[in-house]
Amino acid sequence: MKMRYLKSIVMVAFLSMAVLLVFDSCSTSKKTTTRKGDASITANAPDYKRIKKEINTEGSEFYYPELLRRFEAADTTLSLEQIRHFYYGTATRPEYNPYKTSNYDALHKALEKETPEKEDWENAAQVIDEQLKTDPTNIRFHLYKHIVYDNLYGSGSEKTIDAYEQVVMLLSAVTSTGDGSSKETAFHVICVTDEYGIMDIFGLSPTMQSLVEDKGQSYDVMDLKENEYGLESMYFNITVSIEAMNKMFDF
Repeated sequence: MKMRYLKSIVMVAFLSMAVLLVFDSCSTSKKTTTRKGDASITANAPDYKRIKKEINTEGSEFYYPELLRRFEAADTTLSLEQIRHFYYGTATRPEYNPYKTSNYDALHKALEKETPEKEDWENAAQVIDEQLKTDPTNIRFHLYKHIVYDNLYGSGSEKTIDAYEQVVMLLSAVTSTGDGSSKETAFHVICVTDEYGIMDIFGLSPTMQSLVEDKGQSYDVMDLKENEYGLESMYFNITVSIEAMNKMFDF
């Protein structure tokens, strides 16, 4: 998809908030701002063992089917901890596959025209909706959903606003784990696609991707093109994805 559509619809307030949250010179011991209604929370790595137990406990505030229902309804009363459980809990589900194919080809085909028409945007919306049925936490597709809905329904429509809120929720989960500036403060993501979604949000372009193993943890290090933030690299902790892949192939 041609990212020329991005800057015209990502709200300046959202981008400013996100940049402050992510690129402030923070460490994992520093408090970060959370979604409305929450107290400050220390940036920290997800505890997958605890999350798995809690999202499978019926009646719990973190019960996965209920979190999924509320997220799909763009429920902004979800707390940061609930959003974290939803996003990282997805990696503990039986159907989790961090390397499954995303239907980007169909999305690109729908929007290959220099100036897409309404039918093209509708086709793109259909592709996105089908993808998110089985891939509900895909940050990049949620970003594209916001772009497509904005062009179909307008920036003030309920559909577009809900799509925007879903992007904010997922981004808040990832940015609660660090600032992406080092291995120690890497963003924890549950699939490689989310790395590109996050870079898309901030208008960052990678020049090289390197896999780094250190102390039992796996990282994608993205070297970046020159950018307004002066960032040379961005770090993503992908340990959960590597472990899932190794389990699939009995490594």
